Amino acid sequence: VRGEGCGILVLKRLSEAEADGDRIWGVIRGSAINQNGVSAGLLSPNGPAQERVIEEALDRAGIAPGDIDYLEAHGIGSEFGDPIEMNAAATVFGRGRDPARPLFVGSVKTNIGHLEWASGIAGLIKTVLAMRHGEIPPHLNLNNPNPLLEWDKLPVRVTTSFTEWPVSVDRPPLAAVNTFGLSGTNAHVVVEGYEDIGESNGAVGPVGQAMPVALHSEGPLPSLSQAGPKVRPTLLLPLSGKSPEALRELAGHYLEFLDKGDVEVSPEVGDAIPNLADIAWTAAVGRSHFDHRAGVVFSDLSQLQEHLEELATGRDSANYQEPLNSTTVAFAYTGHDNRWPRMCKNLYETEPIVRRVLDNCEEIVLKERGISLLDVMFGNDGQEHDLGDPALVKAAGYALECALTDLWNSMGINPTVVIGSGPGEISAAHAAGVISLEEGLRLAWTLGERLPVQTGPDNQSIPGGLKNALTGFNVSPPSVTMMNGVNGHVMRPGQDPDFTRWQLQDKDSINRANRVRALAETGVGVVIEMGPASDLGTNIQDSWPVSGDGQNNLRPPLVLTSLRMPSDAYDRAEGAREITDAVAEAYEAGLSIDFTGLFVGEKRRRVALPSYPFQRRRHWVDAP
Repeated sequence: VRGEGCGILVLKRLSEAEADGDRIWGVIRGSAINQNGVSAGLLSPNGPAQERVIEEALDRAGIAPGDIDYLEAHGIGSEFGDPIEMNAAATVFGRGRDPARPLFVGSVKTNIGHLEWASGIAGLIKTVLAMRHGEIPPHLNLNNPNPLLEWDKLPVRVTTSFTEWPVSVDRPPLAAVNTFGLSGTNAHVVVEGYEDIGESNGAVGPVGQAMPVALHSEGPLPSLSQAGPKVRPTLLLPLSGKSPEALRELAGHYLEFLDKGDVEVSPEVGDAIPNLADIAWTAAVGRSHFDHRAGVVFSDLSQLQEHLEELATGRDSANYQEPLNSTTVAFAYTGHDNRWPRMCKNLYETEPIVRRVLDNCEEIVLKERGISLLDVMFGNDGQEHDLGDPALVKAAGYALECALTDLWNSMGINPTVVIGSGPGEISAAHAAGVISLEEGLRLAWTLGERLPVQTGPDNQSIPGGLKNALTGFNVSPPSVTMMNGVNGHVMRPGQDPDFTRWQLQDKDSINRANRVRALAETGVGVVIEMGPASDLGTNIQDSWPVSGDGQNNLRPPLVLTSLRMPSDAYDRAEGAREITDAVAEAYEAGLSIDFTGLFVGEKRRRVALPSYPFQRRRHWVDAP
């Protein structure tokens, strides 16, 4: 019967697919095309031409005819056309064939009909699927074999029932696909199974080779092995749809996938079984991300299933994040007042980017001050250090905020505006490209050794302020908008750095209102707090101008916190979960995330995942 459909294959050089860690279904070893020339009619191909196209494809593939296990025949179903195709195939593939290993033959047309222009690609897709499953599906409804063929003399066998793929110990499976065009074109493809990545994983399909997740950034990244055996404590599974209904249905598909599939709970790379980290990785980098989103944060399989069930049933609708009107991001540097023992140690142990920045700062402080900054921050030497020392606090806080900046940058989140509070101004200046990491660290230490700087009213020069503090330091024009966290004074990208109006301490509530109003004028939709949690983001959100103030940006920004003080033993064990939570919120709000930043330093594989749940609509004209 006739059918309609389409088929899509991604063709890629094998070496490139392996290098990219792609999921490889099979390898095309050779192909050929020719023309029938004169034949008996549209449905009757030319036998010698058929033999030539098969021979040419085999020659290009470097495959002996007798090694082909299975032929996906065109099988047009005509009285005279089928015998011509079968005799041509038997003539070529019978050469040198072991009589005990007949050529298996079938055609997908008995399963889905003749897809016309897509019939050849359908046969190829069926063939590689059969290779992966190790089983050839039945050629249906063959009750009366064509009497024009001498079946007992042909080295072929039609697979009228489920047939196990014939396995050879010395080579991968091999198949050929035949197809004809109505205009007289003959095409033939030789396909080889791809099994270098392990045994077939059944219905789940192939997995990609484990590939190291690298980040294109300056400077080498420390390996996770140097940080001990710890791996990231939480994972993020990003799901999205073009409608809320599609998103819920997709969550349900993932639940079924996890229930039916053989999934490893361990985040380490296994042989052929996908694990939770591979699932999260593939969903992050292997799928498009639509407007309706859910960032599912989990630490184990049961958590993942629980959150997916909430999403699938709509029980989490109260927490649903509508996409933002603006995705412009401000980094807010909170200062260094809030701190706790071993702050960000888990981040240091699990995030190579954080480790790189803190190790650089450690080297600088150790060389110039003879003090281990990491020992002070984490208590690595078993001693209780005085984190009330202003110099230590400011140096440690600055290093931490710079590390968090790089971590967010690695996930594709870069600020349009930076704003700082108190000592956080120094971190903001570094993020804006005004000062280097090293000079910012020296500045933070220097300010920590001084008495708090007293500031004057707005619109006045500030003796002893940041301008004087920066004397002797190399400064550059900012690369992003830099805003004073007290009075809202702005320096634009490329503008000569002028800190004469810069204040380091807030003595006037009017200044706070000016700051928030100036920030609102930039159109910021997201504020990410860098550093220990403080009230900077909350103050910005609470003081956001309302519509009566004439602002274009009426909706308060989404405030995300990079770090929060642990409230109990569970939080302290989770460690770096707050970063994952914040990235999930940013994703749900519509920000474009570079998910490699959540996996850098690991080895991850692409695995099979549930397909997109298209929301089908009926487009049938009702009879009057």
